[in-house]
Amino acid sequence: MRRTLIAAAVALASVLALPMAQAQTEIRISTAAPDNSPLSDAFRMIKARMEAKFPGAVKVSVHTASSLFRQGTELPAMQRGNLEMASPVTFEIEAQLPEYGVFSGAYLFRDADHLIKTFRSDIGREYYADVASKMGLVILDTAYLGTRTINLSNDKKIEKPSDLAGTKMRMPPGAAFQGLAKALGATPVSMPITEVYLALKTGAIDAQDNPTNMTRDWKFHEVTKQVVLTRHLVQPVFLAMAKPAFDKLTPAQQTELRAAAREAADVQIAKTLQDEKAAIETFRAANIRISEPDPASFRAAVLKEYEGSGMTAKWKPGLLARVQAVK
Repeated sequence: MRRTLIAAAVALASVLALPMAQAQTEIRISTAAPDNSPLSDAFRMIKARMEAKFPGAVKVSVHTASSLFRQGTELPAMQRGNLEMASPVTFEIEAQLPEYGVFSGAYLFRDADHLIKTFRSDIGREYYADVASKMGLVILDTAYLGTRTINLSNDKKIEKPSDLAGTKMRMPPGAAFQGLAKALGATPVSMPITEVYLALKTGAIDAQDNPTNMTRDWKFHEVTKQVVLTRHLVQPVFLAMAKPAFDKLTPAQQTELRAAAREAADVQIAKTLQDEKAAIETFRAANIRISEPDPASFRAAVLKEYEGSGMTAKWKPGLLARVQAVK
Protein backbone atom coordinates (compact mmCIF):
# COMPACT_ATOMS: atom_id res chain seq x y z
CA MET A 1 0.00 0.00 0.00
CA ARG A 2 2.79 2.36 0.96
CA ARG A 3 4.63 1.66 -2.29
CA THR A 4 1.45 2.39 -4.21
CA LEU A 5 1.00 5.72 -2.43
CA ILE A 6 4.62 6.68 -3.07
CA ALA A 7 4.31 5.75 -6.74
CA ALA A 8 1.12 7.78 -7.01
CA ALA A 9 2.78 10.78 -5.35
CA VAL A 10 5.74 10.60 -7.72
CA ALA A 11 3.41 10.36 -10.71
CA LEU A 12 1.37 13.33 -9.48
CA ALA A 13 4.53 15.39 -8.93
CA SER A 14 5.64 14.60 -12.46
CA VAL A 15 2.32 15.72 -13.89
CA LEU A 16 2.38 18.93 -11.86
CA ALA A 17 5.95 19.66 -12.96
CA LEU A 18 5.15 19.11 -16.63
CA PRO A 19 3.60 22.53 -17.30
CA MET A 20 6.60 24.18 -15.69
CA ALA A 21 8.97 22.23 -17.90
CA GLN A 22 6.97 23.17 -20.97
CA ALA A 23 6.42 26.81 -19.97
CA GLN A 24 6.90 29.02 -22.99
CA THR A 25 7.93 32.65 -23.05
CA GLU A 26 5.76 34.66 -25.43
CA ILE A 27 7.08 37.85 -27.01
CA ARG A 28 4.52 39.88 -28.95
CA ILE A 29 5.92 42.61 -31.17
CA SER A 30 3.73 45.49 -32.33
CA THR A 31 4.75 48.07 -34.92
CA ALA A 32 3.04 50.66 -37.08
CA ALA A 33 5.39 49.81 -39.95
CA PRO A 34 3.72 48.24 -43.00
CA ASP A 35 4.18 44.52 -43.42
CA ASN A 36 6.58 44.87 -46.37
CA SER A 37 8.89 47.40 -44.70
CA PRO A 38 12.52 46.79 -43.65
CA LEU A 39 11.50 47.36 -40.02
CA SER A 40 8.91 44.58 -40.19
CA ASP A 41 11.55 42.37 -41.82
CA ALA A 42 13.88 43.15 -38.91
CA PHE A 43 11.34 41.98 -36.36
CA ARG A 44 10.77 38.79 -38.35
CA MET A 45 14.53 38.20 -38.28
CA ILE A 46 14.44 38.47 -34.48
CA LYS A 47 11.54 36.03 -34.36
CA ALA A 48 13.34 33.49 -36.55
CA ARG A 49 16.60 33.67 -34.60
CA MET A 50 15.02 33.47 -31.14
CA GLU A 51 12.72 30.58 -32.01
CA ALA A 52 15.57 28.68 -33.70
CA LYS A 53 17.87 29.19 -30.71
CA PHE A 54 15.24 28.34 -28.09
CA PRO A 55 12.80 25.92 -29.76
CA GLY A 56 9.69 25.42 -27.67
CA ALA A 57 10.92 27.82 -25.00
CA VAL A 58 10.40 31.14 -26.79
CA LYS A 59 7.54 32.09 -29.10
CA VAL A 60 7.63 35.40 -30.96
CA SER A 61 4.74 36.92 -32.91
CA VAL A 62 5.10 39.99 -35.14
CA HIS A 63 2.10 42.28 -35.64
CA THR A 64 2.65 44.92 -38.34
CA ALA A 65 0.65 47.89 -39.65
CA SER A 66 -0.81 48.69 -36.21
CA SER A 67 -2.80 45.46 -36.30
CA LEU A 68 -2.32 44.76 -32.57
CA PHE A 69 -2.00 48.25 -31.05
CA ARG A 70 -2.67 51.60 -32.67
CA GLN A 71 0.27 53.86 -33.43
CA GLY A 72 1.16 55.83 -30.33
CA THR A 73 -0.32 53.31 -27.90
CA GLU A 74 2.43 50.68 -28.00
CA LEU A 75 4.78 52.40 -25.56
CA PRO A 76 2.19 52.82 -22.77
CA ALA A 77 1.06 49.26 -23.47
CA MET A 78 4.59 48.05 -22.74
CA GLN A 79 4.72 50.15 -19.58
CA ARG A 80 1.42 48.70 -18.40
CA GLY A 81 2.58 45.15 -19.02
CA ASN A 82 0.20 44.57 -21.94
CA LEU A 83 2.87 44.24 -24.64
CA GLU A 84 6.41 42.87 -24.75
CA MET A 85 8.10 44.59 -27.70
CA ALA A 86 7.57 47.53 -30.04
CA SER A 87 9.38 50.14 -32.11
CA PRO A 88 9.04 53.48 -30.28
CA VAL A 89 10.58 56.66 -31.65
CA THR A 90 12.32 59.55 -29.92
CA PHE A 91 9.19 61.72 -29.85
CA GLU A 92 7.38 59.19 -27.67
CA ILE A 93 10.27 58.94 -25.23
CA GLU A 94 10.70 62.72 -25.18
CA ALA A 95 7.14 63.05 -23.89
CA GLN A 96 8.32 61.43 -20.65
CA LEU A 97 11.99 62.47 -20.72
CA PRO A 98 11.99 66.02 -22.19
CA GLU A 99 15.70 66.38 -21.42
CA TYR A 100 16.31 64.09 -24.40
CA GLY A 101 14.17 66.16 -26.78
CA VAL A 102 17.26 67.01 -28.77
CA PHE A 103 17.08 63.54 -30.36
CA SER A 104 13.77 64.55 -31.94
CA GLY A 105 15.21 67.76 -33.30
CA ALA A 106 15.02 68.41 -37.02
CA TYR A 107 18.33 68.69 -38.85
CA LEU A 108 20.19 67.11 -35.91
CA PHE A 109 21.73 64.08 -37.61
CA ARG A 110 23.69 64.57 -40.81
CA ASP A 111 22.76 61.18 -42.20
CA ALA A 112 22.01 57.58 -41.19
CA ASP A 113 25.67 56.86 -40.46
CA HIS A 114 25.88 59.79 -38.03
CA LEU A 115 22.67 58.64 -36.36
CA ILE A 116 23.84 55.08 -35.79
CA LYS A 117 27.31 56.12 -34.62
CA THR A 118 25.68 58.42 -32.06
CA PHE A 119 23.47 55.73 -30.53
CA ARG A 120 26.29 53.19 -30.54
CA SER A 121 28.53 55.56 -28.58
CA ASP A 122 28.56 56.56 -24.91
CA ILE A 123 25.74 58.97 -25.76
CA GLY A 124 23.48 56.08 -26.68
CA ARG A 125 24.51 53.96 -23.73
CA GLU A 126 23.66 56.78 -21.31
CA TYR A 127 20.33 57.30 -23.05
CA TYR A 128 19.48 53.59 -22.93
CA ALA A 129 20.29 53.46 -19.21
CA ASP A 130 18.01 56.41 -18.43
CA VAL A 131 15.16 55.02 -20.53
CA ALA A 132 15.46 51.68 -18.72
CA SER A 133 15.59 53.15 -15.21
CA LYS A 134 13.03 55.93 -15.66
CA MET A 135 10.60 54.43 -18.18
CA GLY A 136 10.97 50.69 -17.71
CA LEU A 137 11.97 50.07 -21.35
CA VAL A 138 15.02 48.21 -22.57
CA ILE A 139 16.29 49.54 -25.90
CA LEU A 140 17.92 46.53 -27.52
CA ASP A 141 19.29 48.49 -30.46
CA THR A 142 18.66 51.44 -32.74
CA ALA A 143 17.62 51.21 -36.38
CA TYR A 144 17.04 53.83 -39.08
CA LEU A 145 13.40 54.61 -39.83
CA GLY A 146 14.37 56.85 -42.73
CA THR A 147 14.73 60.52 -43.56
CA ARG A 148 11.41 62.34 -43.39
CA THR A 149 10.37 64.58 -46.28
CA ILE A 150 7.21 66.55 -47.05
CA ASN A 151 4.75 65.02 -49.48
CA LEU A 152 1.90 67.10 -50.92
CA SER A 153 -1.38 66.31 -52.65
CA ASN A 154 -0.80 69.45 -54.79
CA ASP A 155 2.08 70.72 -56.88
CA LYS A 156 2.46 74.14 -55.26
CA LYS A 157 6.08 75.28 -55.48
CA ILE A 158 7.77 74.95 -52.09
CA GLU A 159 11.06 76.76 -51.54
CA LYS A 160 10.82 78.04 -47.95
CA PRO A 161 8.69 77.43 -44.82
CA SER A 162 6.34 80.32 -45.59
CA ASP A 163 5.31 78.51 -48.79
CA LEU A 164 3.68 75.87 -46.56
CA ALA A 165 1.44 78.41 -44.82
CA GLY A 166 -2.10 77.05 -44.59
CA THR A 167 -0.99 73.54 -45.55
CA LYS A 168 -2.71 70.95 -43.35
CA MET A 169 0.01 68.39 -42.72
CA ARG A 170 -0.61 65.12 -40.96
CA MET A 171 1.79 64.29 -38.18
CA PRO A 172 1.89 61.29 -35.85
CA PRO A 173 0.26 61.79 -32.43
CA GLY A 174 2.33 63.70 -29.88
CA ALA A 175 3.07 67.33 -29.05
CA ALA A 176 6.66 67.22 -30.33
CA PHE A 177 5.52 66.06 -33.78
CA GLN A 178 2.97 68.87 -33.88
CA GLY A 179 5.67 71.37 -32.98
CA LEU A 180 7.84 70.07 -35.82
CA ALA A 181 5.09 70.63 -38.40
CA LYS A 182 4.57 74.16 -37.13
CA ALA A 183 8.30 74.83 -37.30
CA LEU A 184 8.33 73.70 -40.92
CA GLY A 185 5.62 76.25 -41.70
CA ALA A 186 2.60 73.94 -41.91
CA THR A 187 -0.55 73.50 -39.84
CA PRO A 188 -0.25 70.20 -37.94
CA VAL A 189 -3.04 67.62 -37.93
CA SER A 190 -2.59 64.68 -35.53
CA MET A 191 -3.60 61.41 -37.14
CA PRO A 192 -2.65 57.70 -37.00
CA ILE A 193 -0.87 56.55 -40.13
CA THR A 194 -3.68 54.12 -41.00
CA GLU A 195 -6.01 57.08 -41.66
CA VAL A 196 -3.67 59.11 -43.86
CA TYR A 197 -4.47 57.67 -47.32
CA LEU A 198 -8.18 58.48 -47.12
CA ALA A 199 -7.48 61.88 -45.57
CA LEU A 200 -5.21 62.81 -48.49
CA LYS A 201 -7.71 61.48 -51.00
CA THR A 202 -10.64 63.43 -49.54
CA GLY A 203 -8.70 66.63 -48.87
CA ALA A 204 -8.98 66.42 -45.12
CA ILE A 205 -5.21 67.01 -45.17
CA ASP A 206 -2.92 68.44 -47.84
CA ALA A 207 0.34 66.78 -46.87
CA GLN A 208 2.14 64.21 -44.77
CA ASP A 209 5.77 63.76 -43.85
CA ASN A 210 7.41 60.37 -44.06
CA PRO A 211 10.53 58.75 -45.46
CA THR A 212 10.17 58.14 -49.20
CA ASN A 213 9.97 54.36 -48.85
CA MET A 214 7.18 54.59 -46.27
CA THR A 215 5.23 56.98 -48.50
CA ARG A 216 5.46 54.31 -51.19
CA ASP A 217 4.80 51.33 -48.93
CA TRP A 218 1.63 52.89 -47.55
CA LYS A 219 0.68 53.79 -51.16
CA PHE A 220 0.43 57.46 -50.26
CA HIS A 221 2.14 58.26 -53.57
CA GLU A 222 -1.13 57.31 -55.27
CA VAL A 223 -2.66 60.46 -53.79
CA THR A 224 0.50 62.59 -53.91
CA LYS A 225 1.47 65.09 -56.61
CA GLN A 226 4.72 66.37 -55.17
CA VAL A 227 7.55 65.12 -52.97
CA VAL A 228 9.53 67.95 -51.39
CA LEU A 229 12.91 66.65 -50.27
CA THR A 230 13.28 68.82 -47.18
CA ARG A 231 15.10 65.92 -45.49
CA HIS A 232 14.23 67.55 -42.21
CA LEU A 233 14.46 64.55 -39.93
CA VAL A 234 16.94 61.70 -40.09
CA GLN A 235 14.90 59.51 -37.78
CA PRO A 236 15.97 56.74 -35.41
CA VAL A 237 13.60 53.96 -34.41
CA PHE A 238 14.21 51.69 -31.45
CA LEU A 239 13.89 47.95 -31.08
CA ALA A 240 12.61 48.01 -27.51
CA MET A 241 11.22 45.63 -24.91
CA ALA A 242 9.33 46.17 -21.68
CA LYS A 243 11.91 45.83 -18.89
CA PRO A 244 9.82 43.41 -16.76
CA ALA A 245 9.46 41.13 -19.78
CA PHE A 246 13.18 41.39 -20.55
CA ASP A 247 14.10 40.65 -16.94
CA LYS A 248 12.07 37.43 -17.05
CA LEU A 249 14.27 36.07 -19.84
CA THR A 250 17.19 33.85 -18.91
CA PRO A 251 20.68 35.39 -19.25
CA ALA A 252 21.25 33.30 -22.38
CA GLN A 253 17.98 34.51 -23.89
CA GLN A 254 18.81 38.13 -23.07
CA THR A 255 22.21 37.84 -24.72
CA GLU A 256 20.75 36.19 -27.80
CA LEU A 257 17.97 38.76 -28.07
CA ARG A 258 20.45 41.64 -28.00
CA ALA A 259 22.57 39.93 -30.64
CA ALA A 260 19.49 39.27 -32.77
CA ALA A 261 18.45 42.92 -32.45
CA ARG A 262 21.89 44.15 -33.56
CA GLU A 263 21.91 41.82 -36.56
CA ALA A 264 18.37 42.80 -37.51
CA ALA A 265 19.12 46.51 -37.09
CA ASP A 266 22.14 46.30 -39.38
CA VAL A 267 20.10 44.60 -42.09
CA GLN A 268 17.22 47.03 -41.62
CA ILE A 269 19.49 50.06 -41.97
CA ALA A 270 21.02 48.80 -45.23
CA LYS A 271 17.62 47.87 -46.66
CA THR A 272 16.10 51.22 -45.73
CA LEU A 273 18.86 53.24 -47.37
CA GLN A 274 18.46 51.24 -50.57
CA ASP A 275 14.70 51.34 -50.34
CA GLU A 276 14.56 55.13 -50.04
CA LYS A 277 16.45 55.52 -53.32
CA ALA A 278 14.22 52.98 -55.06
CA ALA A 279 11.12 54.83 -53.88
CA ILE A 280 12.29 58.05 -55.56
CA GLU A 281 12.49 56.17 -58.86
CA THR A 282 8.96 54.89 -58.30
CA PHE A 283 7.76 58.47 -57.86
CA ARG A 284 9.55 59.66 -61.00
CA ALA A 285 7.99 56.83 -62.99
CA ALA A 286 4.58 57.93 -61.71
CA ASN A 287 5.29 61.52 -62.86
CA ILE A 288 5.23 62.84 -59.30
CA ARG A 289 7.07 66.13 -59.02
CA ILE A 290 10.33 65.88 -57.05
CA SER A 291 11.65 69.15 -55.67
CA GLU A 292 14.70 69.92 -53.53
CA PRO A 293 14.50 73.24 -51.68
CA ASP A 294 17.51 74.77 -49.98
CA PRO A 295 17.36 73.39 -46.42
CA ALA A 296 18.95 76.51 -44.89
CA SER A 297 15.67 78.42 -44.48
CA PHE A 298 13.90 75.37 -43.05
CA ARG A 299 16.76 74.74 -40.62
CA ALA A 300 16.69 78.35 -39.43
CA ALA A 301 12.90 78.33 -39.01
CA VAL A 302 13.02 75.11 -37.01
CA LEU A 303 15.69 76.41 -34.64
CA LYS A 304 13.75 79.65 -34.14
CA GLU A 305 10.60 77.70 -33.27
CA TYR A 306 12.45 75.41 -30.87
CA GLU A 307 14.03 78.33 -29.04
CA GLY A 308 10.87 80.43 -29.02
CA SER A 309 8.75 77.61 -27.61
CA GLY A 310 11.26 76.91 -24.84
CA MET A 311 12.05 73.41 -26.08
CA THR A 312 15.81 73.91 -26.16
CA ALA A 313 15.78 75.04 -22.53
CA LYS A 314 14.57 71.58 -21.53
CA TRP A 315 17.35 69.75 -23.37
CA LYS A 316 20.15 68.10 -21.44
CA PRO A 317 23.00 70.64 -21.28
CA GLY A 318 25.81 69.90 -23.70
CA LEU A 319 24.03 67.00 -25.41
CA LEU A 320 23.49 68.84 -28.71
CA ALA A 321 27.18 69.68 -28.96
CA ARG A 322 28.17 66.09 -28.14
CA VAL A 323 25.94 64.74 -30.90
CA GLN A 324 27.24 67.28 -33.41
CA ALA A 325 30.82 66.26 -32.51
CA VAL A 326 30.27 62.59 -33.38
CA LYS A 327 32.23 61.74 -36.52
